Amino acid sequence: MIEKVQRKIIITTITVMLFATLAGGATMALFTDVATNVNNRFSAGTVDIAADRALGDPIPGPMFYTTTAEGRHPGHPLPHNPTGLWLPGRTVSRNLSVRNMGSLQVRINRVSAQIVSINGDAPPLALAASFAGNMNVKIFVIGQRDRVLYNGSLATLLTPQTTVHRPVIAPRTGLWPPSLGLIYEVTMSRDAGNDLQGIRPIVSFSVYAEQTANN
Repeated sequence: MIEKVQRKIIITTITVMLFATLAGGATMALFTDVATNVNNRFSAGTVDIAADRALGDPIPGPMFYTTTAEGRHPGHPLPHNPTGLWLPGRTVSRNLSVRNMGSLQVRINRVSAQIVSINGDAPPLALAASFAGNMNVKIFVIGQRDRVLYNGSLATLLTPQTTVHRPVIAPRTGLWPPSLGLIYEVTMSRDAGNDLQGIRPIVSFSVYAEQTANN
């Protein structure tokens, strides 16, 4: 009799274990679903600046030109602000309008210059060095003379220089691009020697921009 009871208990236990196994296996047959978000689009912003001399409205062409003819640009009114001849100790200031044509906020982070030619030819190294070493360039924000981007010799500026102040320009959102007005104040040293008499250098100035970290 005891043996029969034990067998019954064993059979019952096996039945319970089998039922538990089936119940556990049944969880694998539950309905499932997945949702997918499709057609996601990513558009990159743009960094695009333009720099023109500021003569009331931005006008293409050089900031510094000795005569009106040198400052002329096809399709635009005659320029009205020639520098005249340079001489030791002379300082001339001209404005540059930097416009943000892109969709990202930018900041000016570097400036540079290049001596393109002297007297119409490739600049002789010694003469170019003498000229660059005797010209000082100060760049600052219009109306805020203390916001200086660069102040030093043209010789140093021939290598791109990180700006001391980094002004920000908002992104373009409408018809008119936001702009920043800069002043380039150039001075010929009083110590400039006779080797610079009669020279006609052509210099290009460049402004570099980068997107700001909060874009």
